Amino acid sequence: MAKSGEGDVPGLPARRAALRMLDGVLRRGETLEQNEAAALRGLPASDAGLARAIAAETLRWLVDFDALIDSATRENLPDDAKPRMVLRLMLAQWLRLDTPPHAVVATALPLLSGGPKRLAHGVFGALTKRGAELPAAPTLPEAVADRWGE
Repeated sequence: MAKSGEGDVPGLPARRAALRMLDGVLRRGETLEQNEAAALRGLPASDAGLARAIAAETLRWLVDFDALIDSATRENLPDDAKPRMVLRLMLAQWLRLDTPPHAVVATALPLLSGGPKRLAHGVFGALTKRGAELPAAPTLPEAVADRWGE
């Protein structure tokens, strides 16, 4: 029996675009607007809207998502590690966009392979089992809080 390819996963193009947008912001220092056109090229409007929502919520709650990820791993993942990026967008879908955990797993794990895929699945599973929650408002990044005098 032939194995189903990643292209067969509904919703995967939107998640891939969100991951590209996050990579542009967090690794290359671009704004969402700077990399949006390239990341969303060829997507239907509904997928483009979903990709934007995932990327925006991930950035808005980044500090809190990272704290959750770090609470579920023995060693902290590097900030720019692909499994951390995928976990961030998984948490955004689950905790902010109310995507059911099984749908998050089905649409985000194909972005990874091998050990990183197992790691992300394990961390996400641990967080869902313990009922991870976000604070009432996003935690500001330290540099922003310092500038704003909090």
